[in-house]
Amino acid sequence: MSYQQSGAWAVDQAMRVLATGCAAECRPAPAAGAVVLGSESMLVRMTTPDEAAPPGWTVADHGRTWRTELRRLQDAAVDDRIPDPYPLLVSLGLIDDGRLLLNLAAAGGPISVEGEPDLARSLIRAWSRRLTTSPWATGNRVIRVGFPHDPDFCGWDVSRLVAAAPVLDVPEGGIVLFAAPPAGRDLYLVDRLLREPVRRWSVVAVGAGDATWRFTVRADGTAETGLLAEPVRLRP
Repeated sequence: MSYQQSGAWAVDQAMRVLATGCAAECRPAPAAGAVVLGSESMLVRMTTPDEAAPPGWTVADHGRTWRTELRRLQDAAVDDRIPDPYPLLVSLGLIDDGRLLLNLAAAGGPISVEGEPDLARSLIRAWSRRLTTSPWATGNRVIRVGFPHDPDFCGWDVSRLVAAAPVLDVPEGGIVLFAAPPAGRDLYLVDRLLREPVRRWSVVAVGAGDATWRFTVRADGTAETGLLAEPVRLRP
């Protein structure tokens, strides 16, 4: 069974179990930057240390990592009324511990994908499809700027961000993906979005200038994240 079938189910179920457990403890889901799906367990890596894990999760690295066993997910309680905690979760690839998924909403600023340009654009295109089809991505508003038409993409495809300006005003927000660094009016709109007191939109671009997260993709099929010591073998 493929990752899109079994792995995606495990990730979705784990995140729902996590959100349900946190709600039962009267607390929000933790500030997670990444998820690692291993063969027997799931790890959630925090952007902010948090040692108040709900039952079923163990805390390590002084609150920077939460872990749960995959075998408990099948029968764990899930409250479907609770929204998915990380709707902008996307797969980057494989590391020694398993499949690495990134919460793009956790970057706190623009995300730049650099290195081999065609690979960078292919990675972002793959993310755009996952952001509209993954089980935890229901309701995501995804805008692609400057990409060729893709029949498997279910969001907004525009040549310039200004063409999607009405979508940017929705209170729920979403994510904007650029095939090249934004410029001109588009850059102004990006700057406006990222300066909002309560950030509604995340931004990813090939070769973004002022980025919070930078990923470098290489022709050998690996990526450097700047978040991990080891390279990632690309498998979006």
